[in-house]
Amino acid sequence: MVNIRPYRGTDKFFVQRVCLQTLNDDFVFEGLDRPNAELFLTLYNDYYTEQEPQNCFVCTNENDEAVGYIICSDNVKRWRKVFMKEYFPRIRHRKFSEKIEGIGEVVAHSLFASKYPAHLHIDILREYRGNGTGTRLMDALVAHLKQNGVCGVQLCVDGKNVRGIKFYKRYGFKTLFNFIKGRAMGFRIL
Repeated sequence: MVNIRPYRGTDKFFVQRVCLQTLNDDFVFEGLDRPNAELFLTLYNDYYTEQEPQNCFVCTNENDEAVGYIICSDNVKRWRKVFMKEYFPRIRHRKFSEKIEGIGEVVAHSLFASKYPAHLHIDILREYRGNGTGTRLMDALVAHLKQNGVCGVQLCVDGKNVRGIKFYKRYGFKTLFNFIKGRAMGFRIL
């Protein structure tokens, strides 16, 4: 059984490790210097733990190491402004297609910001999935957002992530829009 708790600064390495390992379940983690680590951590991780750690929760193993997380921005408009100013420049040197992925992330979340002002990323290492951990992480975040008056949360999911899509639907997320490679989904809190 894992423990769910608020994110701490000392969790950063473990959260980054989970982010990179869950990109591909066959990936063997060999450190944060893996090719494309900068891209993936910039797009899907660092903003949240650096700018909004109060909106982040981790599940930890018996050694209190993060083996999964749910990270969130509670305000898409604020996230977009800070992300484009401070984080997007980190990937300006990347290939055009990779920069487009970053812009696509911003556009996708901005489309639904009025009804779903928060957005999240959730990742759990394979060996800790399937035992209610995802639901417990989601419950922690939703309770936190509700307490802070946030009316809805959204996410984008890869169309190949059938297991994830089933989980989100079971939790109560609705499809907002289908993209070429995935879909935007939203959950009303208030």
